[in-house]
Amino acid sequence: MKTTLSFIAVALSLAACDVVETAAVDTGREAAKAVVAPIVADTVPGPAGVVLTNCIIDNASGEELFTLGVQGATPENITLVSNILARPETVSCATSALT
Repeated sequence: MKTTLSFIAVALSLAACDVVETAAVDTGREAAKAVVAPIVADTVPGPAGVVLTNCIIDNASGEELFTLGVQGATPENITLVSNILARPETVSCATSALT
């Protein structure tokens, strides 16, 4: 019985960690998106800009999302957004979503 209760406690603890980690990732993605969206909208406004923003966010690494979300729209981050947009995966994402 103790083993079963211990297992349940461990499983619940791990599930709670996943929820916290997922929330942190979602928050980081939203912070980065708040920076990327206006950068993209300056060049590509409207629905196409939203699509490009989503593709950029989806193809950025965790470190890149963190940098974008923390530092904001710096010249370096504008370059970073451009570099992420130029990646084959991002181009593929945008092409698929816009056609």
